[in-house]
Amino acid sequence: MTSRAEKKSPRAEPLSVFLRFEYNDGQFSESGKVDVTDGNPRLVEHSAVLGINATDPIQVDDLGQKPVLITLLEAAPKDKKVKEDKSTPFGQAVLDLWPLLKKETQISVTLPIHPITGSFLEAQGEQNQASLIVNVSVDQPLIPTRDQSNTNAISITLEGLYSPPETWITSGSSFIYTATLPIPINDDKDTMLVFTNGTVRAPADTTNKQKRWPDARRILTTNGNYIPGHTIHEESIDDEQGELRDKKDREFRTNSEKTKSQVVWNIERRCFLLPHGSQSLQHQITRSPYIAVEIVRTSAPTAPRGKKDDDSGTSYHGVAYIETAPLLYPGATRSRGAYKVVPYNEAEYKSKTKRSNNVLDDAMRIASHLFDRSALSSTKKDTKSGTEKPPTSSAGVSASKKTLCKEIYDRFAHVFVYFDLKKAESGEEAAPTTSETQQYLEQNSYIIIDIVLDRPIIERRELSDLIRKISEIVPPRSNYPVKVNSSEKAVDDYHQQIKNVCCLVLDEYRKVCGDETNSEAPLPNDQKRRKLLYELNSTGKYFAFKEQLKHSVIKIVREKFLRTSKFNNPDELQTFISQLYVFLLDEMHRSLNKSLNIEEPEPVPPLRNTDEQLRMFALEAESNGDYLLAANYYKQRIAQNPDKLRSWLDFAAFHLLVNDLIKAEECLKECISIEQTNSTALLLNAVINAILENNEVADLFFETVTVEDPENVVAWTLYGVFQKHIGNETNAQITLGQAEKLQRAILKSEEEQTAAVAQQSAPLTDERREDEEKDRSAEEALKTSDPLLNVASKARLSRSSKSSKQKQEKTKAEILSARKSQDISNIIEPEKVANKKSIYLKTAEFLLKYNIATWAEKTLAYEFLNNAGKDCQVEMALAKAKILQQDFAAAETHITQALSIEYENVEAWALWGHIKYLQLDFEAAKGRYQRTLVFSEKPPDLHTVYIRLGAILLSKGTEASYMEAKEVFLNASRFQPTCTTYLGLGIACYRLNQYDDAEEALTEANFLNNQNAEVWAYLTLICLQTKRVIEAEQSYKYAIKLELPPGQLMDEITSLQRQVGFGDPSF
Repeated sequence: MTSRAEKKSPRAEPLSVFLRFEYNDGQFSESGKVDVTDGNPRLVEHSAVLGINATDPIQVDDLGQKPVLITLLEAAPKDKKVKEDKSTPFGQAVLDLWPLLKKETQISVTLPIHPITGSFLEAQGEQNQASLIVNVSVDQPLIPTRDQSNTNAISITLEGLYSPPETWITSGSSFIYTATLPIPINDDKDTMLVFTNGTVRAPADTTNKQKRWPDARRILTTNGNYIPGHTIHEESIDDEQGELRDKKDREFRTNSEKTKSQVVWNIERRCFLLPHGSQSLQHQITRSPYIAVEIVRTSAPTAPRGKKDDDSGTSYHGVAYIETAPLLYPGATRSRGAYKVVPYNEAEYKSKTKRSNNVLDDAMRIASHLFDRSALSSTKKDTKSGTEKPPTSSAGVSASKKTLCKEIYDRFAHVFVYFDLKKAESGEEAAPTTSETQQYLEQNSYIIIDIVLDRPIIERRELSDLIRKISEIVPPRSNYPVKVNSSEKAVDDYHQQIKNVCCLVLDEYRKVCGDETNSEAPLPNDQKRRKLLYELNSTGKYFAFKEQLKHSVIKIVREKFLRTSKFNNPDELQTFISQLYVFLLDEMHRSLNKSLNIEEPEPVPPLRNTDEQLRMFALEAESNGDYLLAANYYKQRIAQNPDKLRSWLDFAAFHLLVNDLIKAEECLKECISIEQTNSTALLLNAVINAILENNEVADLFFETVTVEDPENVVAWTLYGVFQKHIGNETNAQITLGQAEKLQRAILKSEEEQTAAVAQQSAPLTDERREDEEKDRSAEEALKTSDPLLNVASKARLSRSSKSSKQKQEKTKAEILSARKSQDISNIIEPEKVANKKSIYLKTAEFLLKYNIATWAEKTLAYEFLNNAGKDCQVEMALAKAKILQQDFAAAETHITQALSIEYENVEAWALWGHIKYLQLDFEAAKGRYQRTLVFSEKPPDLHTVYIRLGAILLSKGTEASYMEAKEVFLNASRFQPTCTTYLGLGIACYRLNQYDDAEEALTEANFLNNQNAEVWAYLTLICLQTKRVIEAEQSYKYAIKLELPPGQLMDEITSLQRQVGFGDPSF
């Protein structure tokens, strides 16, 4: 201790002060006397030495629960006649040595001096509070560097017992309340953690939320009982992991914690675990996941310090079983919750804790030492104020016999209660007394306890380790193709040799044909060519030029075609020579074009269909049941962009639709090889492996997603469902709790954003509205109003062809009507907030998007367990799952249930139409599709509705139905043009004898897909009707080549060909 600040003498003469240092209920140092007159800092030259054996677990454990007490005392004048020390303590400071266990070797801290009750320091107030500056140092770290990574620290905070037995509230202050639990700090024996000095607080009493020291002996001040900087914060019940977390329990807990009396401890017990202690804790939790917190009420001791009380009066022996298995979850460092207190039952205690007997006796011996007897009143008046008195010898029964009878009664209390109930049922008079421990159950008593670890017992794997393991399963795709540079160099060398040979040939041509420039009759080109070839062959230069090209050709064969061995099959050799010849000829032409400055050929036109169009065509083919065509479109997408992640994901979803899990997994592996941290690909791969019972691989993928994207609600939910699937209920509860926590944060953020937007777009008052109408024009009002109204109004203004004055009047009217409608939107908004999707529904929609129906149903089952009420979105999700499983009857049941909840849901009507269409009930499907299109809001799968409704109308075969089909397909072509929409439009126009419109629509269809035999068939019919012979035969040949199936359309073509006399070349 180096200095002391801001303390003044209460008298005119100097104040003689000295410091006393105490630790673990004993004094270890005392400073010399210092005279203090004013408030200036005074230097104290004193060093106190405290010896600690860091290898002793008990001494290390004491550092967490026992502070160093620095007491300031006023030295009394020496009197030789009086041998006793009459120094008076007036202040005390509390020093926490816990940081020395956290790799610290030096501590420098300013400690406030708390005044002792009745001392002169109380008059100075908190603003002028005196303080001490203390420096603490150790010769070497208490924990060796080699062991620091294997140590751990656990902090257990017992907050209080809520809804206690009624007799506790009326019993006065003559009892103390103690709780205890064992923690395996070392291998030899468990350490008893004792929380004593619990006090009954009325609802009106203000509870200090600061955490208290577990060992308060020799602490002489009220504020010294609190650990500096450690406070209990109020937390949401949703974040807890205890027993009382259901919706029905929340009201009871709120009432118990706010309006009822309670027993308060607020004690934090810190334990430092050496390497063997950490292992013992993990072994204990693995062997028995429950830790028993035993709670008793005892009579306040009346004997002075050092003497034994006659009878402790132990009663109300209850137990709260704390489930510590969540601490074994990878990365978990905290477990806080409320746990029910039940009567002590020996069989239940042994079953849950795997212990032979309870620890109450050892705990009570420790509690008797921890109890602060100095706080007791010296008078017996306070002791007699309680309603229950400790037993005395005059009672006629010894204390030991009473205790034995009480233990027997407690052990068989449930039997006594059972017989009392039987007597009550039979009309007999029940026993007048009941077991005192049964009051825990009657009052639903519970405790709140908080367990915090410095580091997790099981470390969570790092993302780099997870990615490395995934790379072993799915190797990442290489960034550069193999031997690209070598093949390009070989081709470039070939081009250079062609250029050199070309120059040599030109020189020979000039020598052979150079004398013709002066002749009057030049030779024809053919003769010049023969003359040049004769010269090259006769001189041997032709073979020299070939030899010059030989080396570059060999490099192309090796580097470009990767052929290094001879051919055993002559046919294979001939095929290779043909390919090589074509390649060399093309490359020669490219080189000559560059060398001779010939114009470059026109570039290859881009692909007709974009990636998005191909995706739409594939989805359309899926809805039509043409899976081969859909697969062809997906392959075209991948061929265009082999490194595009979205194409592989959609192809995987297609394979999941046709229930080909192996190919779906291959597609997802391609996705992971492209991007190894893509959450969607990892999640889908995890689910597929879970379906295939590859649980270790699935767990690896799930863990990778949650580590890489820790705010992904769907990932946490699916991980929790997977944990339930494999039977790991504890981890499933923790994982699903994390998903719920993230979902609540997302909903809260959305509500705050909605409230902010609503506040910005709030309607103006009448006064402000009148001022703006007087001072501003309609355009200025547009700029200052809601942004959404601004965009809509400007769009209307741009489309209007009226005069500027009419535009302004219209804009004003729109603003006023919009402001009136905002009041209605404010009423509807809470309903929207109430209908937010749960984590299970959101996850089910993700799974249905990728056609995983079985796990979507599994997820929705947990939705029904957690939310018993009916929900339209849940019913529709179940209907989609049943449609994927082709269980159309069950799907119709769910969709009718959804419509009974929300009758005007347009998506539900569309789904009902799909169900009827797949059941081949086309008339019912037509009615539901037409009803879907009546709504102002359109369904998500509007394109499928158009296609199927148009097909139903075309099948009717009447002129009216053709007119309706034409309108439907025209709308479909405007919404999303595909081959099917234009084909349907062309068929409708052809049946209405509108051949020009039909040919135009079919031409568009043929442009989008020239492999559709039906398009060529209707083009054949149009050409036959319009007497175009050659086009009719050409169209018919393509229809036959693309394997137009025999049927009504083929018969119609054949009949028309016979009628007009042409169109079939085989005639």
